[in-house]
Amino acid sequence: STTTLKETKDRKDEIIQTYSPGDLVVCNLSSINLGITNTIEKINEIVPVQIRMLDNVITMNTLPLEQAIRTNMRYRAIGVGISGYHQFLAVRGIEWESEEHLNTINEFFEEINFVAIKASMKLAKERGSYPLFRGSDWDNGDYFKLRNYVSGRWNKLSQEVHENGLRNGYIMAIAPTGSTSVIAGSTAGIDPIFKPVFVEEKKGFLVKQVAPDLNTHTLPFYRGAHKIDQMWSIRAAAIRQRHLDQS
Repeated sequence: STTTLKETKDRKDEIIQTYSPGDLVVCNLSSINLGITNTIEKINEIVPVQIRMLDNVITMNTLPLEQAIRTNMRYRAIGVGISGYHQFLAVRGIEWESEEHLNTINEFFEEINFVAIKASMKLAKERGSYPLFRGSDWDNGDYFKLRNYVSGRWNKLSQEVHENGLRNGYIMAIAPTGSTSVIAGSTAGIDPIFKPVFVEEKKGFLVKQVAPDLNTHTLPFYRGAHKIDQMWSIRAAAIRQRHLDQS
């Protein structure tokens, strides 16, 4: 765990966090549409705003249970995720089953994580750290060492976090975005598409789903989930998890 806690609670198909008896974790989630936020420059522009907005949600939201309120304020846990993953690859002409996929995603997820942590650190200077920061993996630097973040910029950020604190005890998490991605016109979460074109039933209605930016260029790169060698999906998950602090 990145913060100072005691017990692990694991629920199937949910974001996993470590927390103490009496805590009730709340999902404060927001996902970048990687199909649109598809450059390093855009990530550096969007993610700091996203962090600030998620932190505002914790402060301003009304929760019905005292345990949830207390947990929210103690850890100020947020979950920056993404949607449009397969769209991002297809538009760039990157095959799912390729080393280029793995290398590109490693670069982008590391950048998202770096920018997110830096933004949370800056918020801590402005608003204060989450209450359990001191003694955490963030504070002592273990978070960065365990992930082999040893470049010059990461070492500098680690020192800045130690000196200035961190606003949020958890920062990165991947949500499924099965419905919100449809509204946003992107592909769901980090999953490969089902098919380039298919019909899905949602609450009694049949909805036609067409892969975003589908054209003669992107079609070869929109291979459906049932046609993909899923070992590549497992390898991609391993690479992404290095840059996440929740599973």
